[in-house]
Amino acid sequence: MSHFITEDQAALRDAAAVFARKEVEPLAARIDREERTPPELSAKVAEQGFFGLFIPEAYGGLGADLTSTCLVLEEIAKASPSFAGLLSVEMILCPLVLLAVGNEEQKRRLLPKTASGERLMAYSQTEPSGAGNIEFHQTRLTADGNAFRLNGAKLFCTQGEARTYLVMCRTERDSQKGYGCVIVEQEAAGFEVAPYEHKLGWRGTNTGPIAFTDIVITPENVVGDLLTGNQDFFMIANQASFLGHAVTSLGCAVGMFDKTLAYVKERSLYGEPMHRLSPVSDRLGTVWNKIEAMRALLYTSTRLYDDGRRDLLLGSTCKAWICETAFECCNTLLQMWGGSGIMDSTGVNRYFRDARAKMIAEGATEMHTSIIAKQVLGLV
Repeated sequence: MSHFITEDQAALRDAAAVFARKEVEPLAARIDREERTPPELSAKVAEQGFFGLFIPEAYGGLGADLTSTCLVLEEIAKASPSFAGLLSVEMILCPLVLLAVGNEEQKRRLLPKTASGERLMAYSQTEPSGAGNIEFHQTRLTADGNAFRLNGAKLFCTQGEARTYLVMCRTERDSQKGYGCVIVEQEAAGFEVAPYEHKLGWRGTNTGPIAFTDIVITPENVVGDLLTGNQDFFMIANQASFLGHAVTSLGCAVGMFDKTLAYVKERSLYGEPMHRLSPVSDRLGTVWNKIEAMRALLYTSTRLYDDGRRDLLLGSTCKAWICETAFECCNTLLQMWGGSGIMDSTGVNRYFRDARAKMIAEGATEMHTSIIAKQVLGLV
């Protein structure tokens, strides 16, 4: 289904599909096995201009809307949901932090390098003491003369090949306490990147803890208002980021559906073509219905975002429901493979694992349903 996309958006989607089949699919198993993204693949993404797809032309990007960006991510997720998850951080979340609350100097300094793939960014918020709940975070920015000092630690930072980090931290000014964001370069003295974690799914994202020990932060590397928690960012960037992660789950389900459909069409079972067995065809039909429902919700939401509707509730709704539903689809599809489905050689169990990981990444389902409940009950 087109879901009312334009001719230009359809052309971009088709180009992304060709790129995914030619460049991503052959490396998908290696990404999962080695738990890293080959640098040559990131270089090819940069050649396509995908890193700068959502960045305005004024800052070296292509100036595409969120719908177009998600169409590209869906196609890449069909081949490697893990790699698409990494790209959603690089292409949507990190640039939007600067676009939403950064000043002009910060945008011109960082966004062109991100758009070209020269120097990618990572976003770091989660902490051991408070998960995604900022009220319990311990990473702090304290005044030191005309500059600041950053101390603390973060968990589960999705890094890829990032060299510049956007770090959320507790702040204080004139006895007022707040929450803000700072720019930290990986080369900074006192910045430590710990060994990457081994994960169930989403294995090519280079995820791991980072720590900050008395890092000097100059005023030009403070992003937005030091005290207010950058509320504009939470509305604009987080909503788009939630939709970006939701579309990678959608692509995960579609990619596994396509492989399963081809598999049941070519296999014989109990003396007849497998796809003619009622349990198989019924389950395929059910999964297809869910895929189309996910797609309709997702792209309706991206169009509303592109039209200027800033609604964190909509982002959380998509993230929670689509990620849960995509996993249900992958679970159903894996069952059709029988013993072959749990073997690495068939390449389908990684879709199942990636779908499961995405129910936690970028905010667990419970976090999003809590956001939804508070909005519905008028508690926000």
